[in-house]
Amino acid sequence: MRRDQAVRSGESFWWFFQRISGLALVVLLLLHFLVMHFFGDLSFQHVTSRINMPLWKVIDLSFLILALGHGLYGVWIVSGDYLHQAWMRMLVFLAVSLGGLGLLVVGLVTLLPEF
Repeated sequence: MRRDQAVRSGESFWWFFQRISGLALVVLLLLHFLVMHFFGDLSFQHVTSRINMPLWKVIDLSFLILALGHGLYGVWIVSGDYLHQAWMRMLVFLAVSLGGLGLLVVGLVTLLPEF
């Protein structure tokens, strides 16, 4: 594939997204471990008070969306390397999309119970 074809097809965006989201996930994961496991109290009251703070909602939502996007796109790319029939690719794309949507809904309902 030529460079101009990769740019027009969006592949360069997704390549860049995988790198940036990977770095962001490392930072968010380290932040999560520090706050939750080293400096945090894991009691129900503490977790619910933390999850009600707007800053932590943004951090947790970022973690959720980046992790889902990064992981599901990775599954899609790896499956594309092994699936050579168009109907199989479509089936895997449908499964990955529906699974990702389901996980996103569960995460949003958990993090944003007021909606």
